[in-house]
Amino acid sequence: MRSVAVSRVIREYDPERDARGLRTCIVELQEFERRIDPSLPPGAAMVEGYTSYLFDRCQAHAGKVYVVEADRLVVGFVCVWSNVAPSEPDEPQTSYAYVSDLVVLPRFRRHGLGRALLLEAENYARAQGATVIRIGVLAANAVARALYKSAGFVDRRVELTKSLLGSDGG
Repeated sequence: MRSVAVSRVIREYDPERDARGLRTCIVELQEFERRIDPSLPPGAAMVEGYTSYLFDRCQAHAGKVYVVEADRLVVGFVCVWSNVAPSEPDEPQTSYAYVSDLVVLPRFRRHGLGRALLLEAENYARAQGATVIRIGVLAANAVARALYKSAGFVDRRVELTKSLLGSDGG
């Protein structure tokens, strides 16, 4: 892979300029995660519905989407919801911020853009009054887990899954 000089331009999402680039990033993230978990739907099949879901959740939870661009192209984004209420009675009963998505296109990875997007999300959440921020990651996504841990995130809850379609289940 050749090295790419990347200038860091992070800004708030602009639907008129960035919709296509955002969709490209969502598809890339979904296809990357499908390589880890093949049961996930293809990126092209879910991108329109997911984009609507993302912005609906932003509206419901005081969220923002930030993009990073290089050569005037969107090459990554982060989505953060700054005010998520607890949904279960057995969890802490204070609201929190949540990073729902973070992706940088493959050619632009390893240049600090993911870390910069994460910091932008944290700064926004803090400015909105959040005192805790959460992020989800597939367990097998070692690179993302390492980034999040190096940024100060710690394991809070681990969810395990088991197929019931194996030789004993079906």
